[in-house]
Amino acid sequence: MKDGFSPLFEAVKALITYIDESVFDKAAAGGCAGIDCHLSDTFYNLIVNTRETIKEVENGLEVSTTDGKKKIFRLIEAAKALATHVDKEHAFDKVKNMGSVGIETYQSEAFIEVIQKTNNAIQEAERRLL
Repeated sequence: MKDGFSPLFEAVKALITYIDESVFDKAAAGGCAGIDCHLSDTFYNLIVNTRETIKEVENGLEVSTTDGKKKIFRLIEAAKALATHVDKEHAFDKVKNMGSVGIETYQSEAFIEVIQKTNNAIQEAERRLL
């Protein structure tokens, strides 16, 4: 990938890969000490949109072209929407069953690091496009 947008592309791919492994934005006690973790429709749609945008970029990107810049803008917007949802809805990859008290959901340090790298890559890509 030319023009220095590789870090953005790689960071967004890493975020999607991490989310695919076991990140959720909704959880509920499922009875008998079970926990029901799932994706909201909004989160699911953001993931699908980001995946599609990644595929567009993978299929060829020449940033110096108008179409290439549009793809980068779409990738930035998809990544920002996904990262904002993860933050706003407190998406999580860890769940702690606290017995009769309920459950606690939280983000692991690894997930936080992937989110931070993505946010940093988004900011850098936006600076490059200005």
